[in-house]
Amino acid sequence: MRLPAHTRIILIPDDEQSAREYGISRRMVIMLAVLLALATITMGVLMVSFARQQNARLRLNALEQELAAATLEVRTAAQLRRELEETRALQEKLLFMLGVRPDSALASSPGAAGDQPAGSARDNLQRAATLAVTPAPRLWPAAGFVTREFDRGNTVEGDLPHPGIDIAGPENSPILAAAPGEVVRTGTHDFLGNFVEIQHGLGYLTVYGHCARLAVARGDRVQAGQVIAYMGQSGQVTAPHLHFEIWDQGEAVDPRRVLAGDPPPQ
Repeated sequence: MRLPAHTRIILIPDDEQSAREYGISRRMVIMLAVLLALATITMGVLMVSFARQQNARLRLNALEQELAAATLEVRTAAQLRRELEETRALQEKLLFMLGVRPDSALASSPGAAGDQPAGSARDNLQRAATLAVTPAPRLWPAAGFVTREFDRGNTVEGDLPHPGIDIAGPENSPILAAAPGEVVRTGTHDFLGNFVEIQHGLGYLTVYGHCARLAVARGDRVQAGQVIAYMGQSGQVTAPHLHFEIWDQGEAVDPRRVLAGDPPPQ
């Protein structure tokens, strides 16, 4: 259908008087139609764009919430990790104070002969409960006379430390446990020769070196005064004697600070 050249628009009021008549050319009608179409399209584009922006804003809000939740989880995990590490450190410190350390603090001492495998936490706690009330060393481990005293030495001046006391006596004389405890290490060392390490309560550990032979094995529970080895001259020695060390909380101490008097005579 072709549009007429001119279109008349007549406006008649309710009283049907003074009617008004307007004329619109065909070109004007086409322009109005085009403008209306453009306005409709523009409005549709704007509505679609607004909807997309709204969706993007909602998605952004959701991502921000997820990021906040993830950040909180990371912080919580980090806090839990720190608390776990602090708890583990406290447990290890407590076990060490009670005298239970699978990786003995004596690892750097002359009596060390390799690391022992670590037990489970349950085993360590059981050992801690067993050793918690174990008394400190109180008995001299052998009869004889002291040939060399404890000496911290001075490495700067080339004076090597001697972290124990040497007790001379006849070969194959019995060596006794200085206190109740658990044998945590036995073996052979370049310096100490055949040796025994016994863990006691409250962080005490005793070392017995230059033995001719051993009478106990790792894991044995011993009583104070029990024979654990026999005096000899294994390792770096010139005569039969016992090299005896006492460690307290991972530090070698003078046995005379712990034991009273002198070794009993032969």
